[in-house]
Amino acid sequence: MGNGSATGAKHAAAQAASRPDYGSVTLYVLILFLSFDSIKLPGDAAMKLRLAKAAAFLAVIAALAIGSSAPSTAGNGLNKHVTRRIALMTSQKAAMDELTSMMAGRSYFDPAKAKAARRLLVKSTGSIRKHFKKPRLDPRSNARPLIWHAWKDFEARADLAQTAAKSLNARTLPGLRRTLPSLMQSCISCHETFRNTPNTFITH
Repeated sequence: MGNGSATGAKHAAAQAASRPDYGSVTLYVLILFLSFDSIKLPGDAAMKLRLAKAAAFLAVIAALAIGSSAPSTAGNGLNKHVTRRIALMTSQKAAMDELTSMMAGRSYFDPAKAKAARRLLVKSTGSIRKHFKKPRLDPRSNARPLIWHAWKDFEARADLAQTAAKSLNARTLPGLRRTLPSLMQSCISCHETFRNTPNTFITH
């Protein structure tokens, strides 16, 4: 008796393991229409049913094609352009952190590192307009819609930031201390205006 129960349990488990996943709406629709093959119907009705099945199948295939070509952000609400924007601003923050640490004496002044940070900031501030050109938002974004309503102002602030980055003197510590505050102020001013939660040197 015990062996019979064990065999029955194993058989049930095997059936469950081999059973398709009907959680997919697409699969469910296809199986639903295909299941009508087991129903005996008069000739005309059978023909109509076959035509309906064919139309439904094509509709499902079309839906799958549309779904596969949709942006990858549709499912999780994340936007690849916002991801790039965040990466840009994060790299700027890292460069600014390194320079402000040198300026404040928290780390040793290294001309090579300072010049590398300056080059990154000149390049990245020049890319701000490109990365913010279109109004793209997702749950991670702290950018205010005001950016795109006051685009000329935003462009002007981005240009000021790049000008300040180009004016950085990364050759000596006194030069860095003299020129970095201008870039810091440009960043802070822009963030206070165009970022929902102002946070020094980072906005996206």
